[in-house]
Amino acid sequence: MATTVEQHVSVHSHGGIALIQLNRPDKLNAIGSVMRQQLSDALKQAERDDAVRVVVITGTGRAFSAGGDISEMDSGMGTRTPEDLGRVLRDEYGAMFLRIRNMPKPVIAALNGPALGIGASFALACDIRIGTPEAYLTEAFINIGLVMEGGASYLLPRLAGLGVAFEMLFTGQPLLAADAHRLGLINRIVPAERLEDEVRELAGRIASQPRHALAGIKKAVNRGLESSYEEAVEFESYLQEAQAANGEFAAGVEKFLAARAKK
Repeated sequence: MATTVEQHVSVHSHGGIALIQLNRPDKLNAIGSVMRQQLSDALKQAERDDAVRVVVITGTGRAFSAGGDISEMDSGMGTRTPEDLGRVLRDEYGAMFLRIRNMPKPVIAALNGPALGIGASFALACDIRIGTPEAYLTEAFINIGLVMEGGASYLLPRLAGLGVAFEMLFTGQPLLAADAHRLGLINRIVPAERLEDEVRELAGRIASQPRHALAGIKKAVNRGLESSYEEAVEFESYLQEAQAANGEFAAGVEKFLAARAKK
């Protein structure tokens, strides 16, 4: 008899928005092997679906994600050797983080609750974060004798500054929503009962924007993180040249002139 695989990730698409929900609330959406595979498949599907303009990642229940499922490891890593752990991080997690960062579509994290460990790294990898007052970010790896994962060493200092990054990574203490918002790690804080509506409204507004322009903006900003000012100016000029040659620019000008004529 075939074994039924539990659904740890659900995907719903509507109006150009793909909603990816981590769906293991009894485990605070801890990410185990099943969720990794299903989340990877969901991200691939969202990236490849031409009808999807914006991707939203959120959790169900009280947490965004409690991070990696520690119960899949014992103190000796069980059947998973340190080398196996490194392989999983490089080949499975790494591929997902790179997909989030590089896909030509905006990705929004809707933080319905705490994001810990690699769950926090998933939130940081997204382009925009909207959270509830109950949300917080914790780079908890130090608490189990590990270092950060998922590109947190790259993203956290750039988003919040070197001092904040070191304090979070050295102590494993949570950064509460209000402080994360003040530091720019969370774009806005909304009441829990308003989170879904606020994220849907923002995602819908972004989804209505020109597809290729959105992709170009994301590509330029990500590249700009590692560019000199001169390199950024030059790269933008090439992107702008390509954008001006496609139909989005002509349609945008026509729309602008029509709206101005009505005033």
